[in-house]
Amino acid sequence: MERKTFLLLALGFIVAIAADTLSKVWAESALTMGQSIPIFGNVFQLTLGYNTGVAFGMLANVGILTTILPGIVIVGLSVWFFKALRARELPQASALALGFILGGALGNFLDRLADGRVTDFLDVGIGAARWPTFNVADSFVFVGVLALLFVSFFATSSQQVGAQENTSPFIQ
Repeated sequence: MERKTFLLLALGFIVAIAADTLSKVWAESALTMGQSIPIFGNVFQLTLGYNTGVAFGMLANVGILTTILPGIVIVGLSVWFFKALRARELPQASALALGFILGGALGNFLDRLADGRVTDFLDVGIGAARWPTFNVADSFVFVGVLALLFVSFFATSSQQVGAQENTSPFIQ
């Protein structure tokens, strides 16, 4: 893996872990459980809550499985990401996105290790129609996945264009 690729991956990872950890420490000290603080009317609020499940509260209260399963996924993704980057199967531009994904996933994993739950406080919706409360780590995973899809789409598109140009009978 090239030095620049590693640095981009490390940067994304460190930024995600740091932002998530600091925001959760702040949320637990500044917010009161269940009380919403409007930031942008009722569309965006800060509401402290805890999630004992995985994404969207699935598998809540099933014990250690909610710690083991994400741990296995993080290890698997890490191995795949590093192998794919080392083999140059992924564009270098995807390294930052992969750092965001791994940093966000590890941020929630470490939070869960402390007491079996993840601290959530970002609350988005309109009236009673609300998205499940989430945190900064979730945001980094989401943004990382979107960025990875974006980079992969354009890398694939340019590779296909290049392949089509190379197979033209008019270009020697």
